[in-house]
Amino acid sequence: MTSPHISRRQWYCRRRPWVALFHVLTVVSSLSFCVAFTTIPTIRYYHLLNTSPQVLGFSTSDVVEPLPDPSEMTLKNIQQELKSRNVSSADCFDRDSLTKRLVEARANPSTPIKSTEDTPPVSASATADSSPSPSQSSTKANNTPDASDFDRDKTLAELRTMRIKELKVELSKYKVRWGTMIEKEDMVQALCNAMAEKSEQTRNFSRSGKVLPGDVSEVDEDILLKELGWLESDLSRGVMTTAGDDNPKASPPILLDVFATWCGPCQFLVPHLKGAAEELGTDVRVMKIDSDKYQRLASVLKVGGLPTIILFDGNNVSKEVDRVEGALTKDGIVSFVKRHF
Repeated sequence: MTSPHISRRQWYCRRRPWVALFHVLTVVSSLSFCVAFTTIPTIRYYHLLNTSPQVLGFSTSDVVEPLPDPSEMTLKNIQQELKSRNVSSADCFDRDSLTKRLVEARANPSTPIKSTEDTPPVSASATADSSPSPSQSSTKANNTPDASDFDRDKTLAELRTMRIKELKVELSKYKVRWGTMIEKEDMVQALCNAMAEKSEQTRNFSRSGKVLPGDVSEVDEDILLKELGWLESDLSRGVMTTAGDDNPKASPPILLDVFATWCGPCQFLVPHLKGAAEELGTDVRVMKIDSDKYQRLASVLKVGGLPTIILFDGNNVSKEVDRVEGALTKDGIVSFVKRHF
């Protein structure tokens, strides 16, 4: 039995000296390992996910990074990836269309997808020897055809040669909302319907087909001459066209505002004239003309102050009925017209 004053380990080492030697060697070897470890240079270990392919020993072509899910990407990132793939997104107006375009681009990386805005479709009129340019088509769309000769098929063919940006501008002029229209054909059909409706409204109301009921139409010299029934030759001589004995009533009376862009009272008159046109409706053709652009016509009309509101009858050759100089309110304009008609 062991003595109560010494431990079992001490007693064991006394009886067997080689055990004590083993413990001493173990301690010494442990200390030597610690000293040797502290002298080893620090080694930088590269994590596999943070190491470039060249360090790992293979080329970048062997690495395929996972593409992010389009449904989780922002619209800006989707557009940037489409641009990097040389894919146009000009005709994509919402997230669904952008996501669809990106999925198609990833599925066919070798075939760039172009928008309908970049490559307008070829219409029947475009196959002719002298096909109209987009700017010429836009000019034709701006000049609304007369109600008597409105050709829907021809109008559709011309509108299809226009770019999407040009269609948006024309739709805005006709006060048609295009924000929810995704396809170009939807814009073409909506614009054609608006043009047809305008032509129908101007039937038996406007001689030129450019003046709408219930609206103030800014006209040029040619349109005003056609509405008044005056001759260009008389205007060149500085006189008004006079009516003969047979001068029947052809259209509603004309209310003409002669203005200038720099004129303060003219700008004050704008909303009041618009309100009066809405109230008068189909009873009066309301127009305005810039006196600075058409000084010859302003001289023939003997305009002395601005703004000048002139009322003409609706006969075949229109004749002045009355005029007033200065800005009027909406009620004043309406009473001025109804005082004579």
